[in-house]
Amino acid sequence: MPNPPPAGRVASRLRTLADTLMLGRRETRLLLLTAGVDSFGTGLYSATSILFFTLVRHFSVTSVGAGISAGSVCALLISPQIGRLADRLGAHRALMLLFLVRAAGYSLYLLAKPYWAFVLLTCLVSTADRASPAINQSLMGALFGERDRATILGTVFSVRNGAIVLGSMAATLPVMLDSPSLYQACVLANAASFIAAAALLVRMRSSAEQATGTGRNTADRPGGTDVRSPLRSPAYLLITAVNAALLTHNTILTLVLPLWITSHTEAPRWALTALLALNGALAMLAQVPVNRRFASYRAASGASALGGVAIGVACLVYSASGTVTSALGATALLLLAIVVHSAGECLHIASTPLSFSLSPPQARGRYLTFYNLGRVGQDLVGPVLLGTALLHHTWAWWAVAAVVAVAGALPRLLLRGPEPVWETPVRAVADSGSPSRLTSQGHDHADQ
Repeated sequence: MPNPPPAGRVASRLRTLADTLMLGRRETRLLLLTAGVDSFGTGLYSATSILFFTLVRHFSVTSVGAGISAGSVCALLISPQIGRLADRLGAHRALMLLFLVRAAGYSLYLLAKPYWAFVLLTCLVSTADRASPAINQSLMGALFGERDRATILGTVFSVRNGAIVLGSMAATLPVMLDSPSLYQACVLANAASFIAAAALLVRMRSSAEQATGTGRNTADRPGGTDVRSPLRSPAYLLITAVNAALLTHNTILTLVLPLWITSHTEAPRWALTALLALNGALAMLAQVPVNRRFASYRAASGASALGGVAIGVACLVYSASGTVTSALGATALLLLAIVVHSAGECLHIASTPLSFSLSPPQARGRYLTFYNLGRVGQDLVGPVLLGTALLHHTWAWWAVAAVVAVAGALPRLLLRGPEPVWETPVRAVADSGSPSRLTSQGHDHADQ
């Protein structure tokens, strides 16, 4: 049996890891704490919210689903405007505001007994929930350079995964006791997590304002008003649509897989929780190295292609698991599928640098919230389309696999030019007096 490494070697490796993850930077530590606090509350709430609304508020599952759909529609319509506001106020201020809105919205769920109040609050919190990740990414993009940005995105994603798992585990007690008061406590804890996250962001104020060019005189900030809309950028429309297609992996994992395993395979029921836990662990451990491997513009398009293939292969293996008659065989196929699925998920996240490279810095909030509409669209139509098709038709698994694989390859096939270089400084755009445009050579120039 080999001897354990000396204490000095272990300490050296830990220092190397800390340096790689940039834990020496105050901004990194605050971002990770913010992500952890926010996501723990989200995990706690996600595991108990449907029980709160059905058992405490006595809404039907159908009516809760309708309210969530209404919230997704609101997020689809309003999120881009929040991105525009973030470009003017600064990502740091906008994110703090969104945290406070979410805290208020979730707290008011405890008082909202009429159904119409539930729908209004769901529209409010869904819009804030869906806009927040894009604004948070915009803040990280301002604080970190390209290579470091890939690392911080991966680290934050890993922390979020781990915190959500911990929050879901913490929800075990309320679920087991089936206590209405504990369900309400989970809602309140989620609201409190956003207040704590906002408080952590306050400590980042000076560095965030310096990085984003915001301060007391935000009226002088251009906010990207003279930059063309992402709707007029074919490349950005493409990656947004691809993002929506690749997010199929999330709908399959959270909605389709539980019903598929329990109703369409011979695998034991405990396999579901084991596979979901394995997915969370793999994503948490692999995301940072995968992000660092695919940090550049060209590499990110390759990550999109590989991610689409991996998700497609996972779909085919899931389909095969439903044809096996033995519990052991079905479980083995599901284990293989979840490993490939996790790889596809990590590769999809690693393609995120495309959304930064193709967005002008002075309008990054607007562009990233537009990119995030892919997730909103998947939340809106994915459960209906995928839930209906995959659970009732074997051929649908093959169709989804083909669509996702082709969609993932499109950035690699179509975005063959050089990485865009946005040369015009943020404040210079306001002084130029004319809109900027992306030339065919990939450089951003203001009209003279």
